[in-house]
Amino acid sequence: MTELNRNFIAALNRKTQKTPPIWIMRQAGRYLPEYRKVRSNFKNFLDMCKTPEICCELVLQPIERYDFDAAIIFSDILTIPDALGLGVSFLEGKGPIFSNPIKRPEDISNMANFNPDSLDYVYKTAELTRKELNPSIPLIGFAGSPWTLAAYSIEGSSSKNFDLTKSFIENHSDDAHKFLDILADACFEYLKRQIISGVDAIQIFDSWANLLSEEQYLEYSLKYIKKILKKLSEDPITSKTPTIVFARDPKCTLNEFKLDNLSCYGMFTSIDPRSAISVFEGTHALQGNLDPKILLEEDSVIKESVLKMLSEFKDFPGYIFNLGHGITPDINPDKVKVLVEAIREAGS
Repeated sequence: MTELNRNFIAALNRKTQKTPPIWIMRQAGRYLPEYRKVRSNFKNFLDMCKTPEICCELVLQPIERYDFDAAIIFSDILTIPDALGLGVSFLEGKGPIFSNPIKRPEDISNMANFNPDSLDYVYKTAELTRKELNPSIPLIGFAGSPWTLAAYSIEGSSSKNFDLTKSFIENHSDDAHKFLDILADACFEYLKRQIISGVDAIQIFDSWANLLSEEQYLEYSLKYIKKILKKLSEDPITSKTPTIVFARDPKCTLNEFKLDNLSCYGMFTSIDPRSAISVFEGTHALQGNLDPKILLEEDSVIKESVLKMLSEFKDFPGYIFNLGHGITPDINPDKVKVLVEAIREAGS
C-alpha cells in the first residue's frame, strides 16, 4: 500500500500526516460528465444503484480522474426503506418518491421485516469494486442514519421542512421510536454485510440532523446512531472497522459526538475548525469541512482556502480533507483537480 493511501486508515486511527488524505462526499456524481453519460441510460436512479457493474464503474470514475485516497461505494441511503417495502423510486429532477410511506402508526406494524439479503446488489457492488479497485485504496461503505431514513419514509419524499415527519413524532412518539429501533437494527445488519463484502471503513450520513431541536436530536437521532456504533463495536466481525459520522448542522454541542465507539467526526461546513480541534484532539479523527461553494471561485481562492484549512489542522492527530457536505452538480471538475493538487503540493 502506498504511503499516501495508507494515510487514510492511519488518519482514522489518529495519526498525524504530512499530507492529509483526501476524498469528497458525492465524489461520484452529477458534476462529472462521465457520470452524467452513464446516468442518462436510467430513468430511475435506484435501478442504476441495483446494477453492480455500473456502480463499480461509477466508483472508479473519480478515482481515475483525481487519484483520491479513498473510494466510497456507489449506492443510496434509501436502500433500506426500499427493502422494507416502502416503494422508493427516483425520477430525474424529482428526487425520491415513496409509493408506500409511513402515514399512520399501523403502517410500521404492517411493514415488511428487514431482510439484509434483499440488498445483495449493494454487497455485490462492494465485492466487485474491491476487486477492481487498486488494493492500496481503501473502500468506504455507508448507511443513512435511522432518523434520516425515518424522515424520508414518513414524509414520502424530500422536503424543505418535513412537516409531516415533525407532526408524526409529536403525535406518535412511541411509534416513532419503534420505527427508529427497526431502522437502527437494519442499519447494523446492512453495514455488517458491507464490511463482510470488503469495505474498509463505514460512514453514517445524518443528512437531516438539522430538522431537530437539540433535545429532539439527542432523543430521535443520536440515540440510534449510538446504538449502531455500539453494535458494530461489539460484533467480532465489525469491531475493528473504523467508523465516521457526518451530521448536517446538528443543533447539539460537539461534545455530544465524543463517542467511545466512533473513530472520526465528519464536520459540516458550519463547524469552526478551532472548536472541533479543541473538543476532539486526542480522542477522535476529524474529517471536512471546506464549503463546496469555494470550488466556484477562482483557482487562487481555492488554493488560499486549502492552505488555510491545512494550517488549521497541521498538528492535528488524524485529519482527513473533505468538503463540509456533498459536492454540488454546478462544480467544474477542473476545480476539483485544483483542490487536490493544492493539498498535495502543500504537503510535498
